[in-house]
Amino acid sequence: MFKSFKNFFHIKIVMNLYSLRNYFTSNGAVWLKLNGSDLENMISKIIDYNRLDLNDKNILDLGCGTGTMLRYAVDNHQCNAFGIDLIRLNIYQAKKKVPSGIFYRGDIIDYLNVLKEKFDLVILYGVIGCFTLPNQRLIIDKILESLNPGGLLWIGANLYEDFDYKFQTYPVPRNFYDDYKKSEQFTFDEVSEVELFGKHKYEPKQTSVMISYQP
Repeated sequence: MFKSFKNFFHIKIVMNLYSLRNYFTSNGAVWLKLNGSDLENMISKIIDYNRLDLNDKNILDLGCGTGTMLRYAVDNHQCNAFGIDLIRLNIYQAKKKVPSGIFYRGDIIDYLNVLKEKFDLVILYGVIGCFTLPNQRLIIDKILESLNPGGLLWIGANLYEDFDYKFQTYPVPRNFYDDYKKSEQFTFDEVSEVELFGKHKYEPKQTSVMISYQP
């Protein structure tokens, strides 16, 4: 019951307040401690680290906020942007930032259930921990089904249950990714975000998980 209430409060109240603050400040990130430059730095490092060629490719941001990461990708890699977010004001701002993008306001699982496009990069930054563990696995599996060969799923701000700092409602157990690590269809990589992005503003031990489809 407590976790459900915490999740409701976080999504329905806190994130809407951040979105409203962002609208008036043009901060670029619907987070308390992050700004637009932080998000641009992260997506840039992820693309470079994985040596992704996104020219004329499809990129999907699940929980896209105001579209800061998508705008960076489109401006610098001429890719096709898709985004989804629950908050109406976020989608409004994202459409202004990325006029060529295709955006959907609603639930991630509902969106994935009717998804027909294939993608070369799917972003899940600081979002998946709002879902229960069974739904997290469901989301990951559906995303992996939507990847083009060589496509990448990036799960950012990954938190484990034994971490002290838990801004996400449902951090994962240490064995959560074991099946993906063993799969012959996918390559699995996990790196400390301090190592990837430099000094971190949240949990210093949080990681980025990257799963690539290699049939």
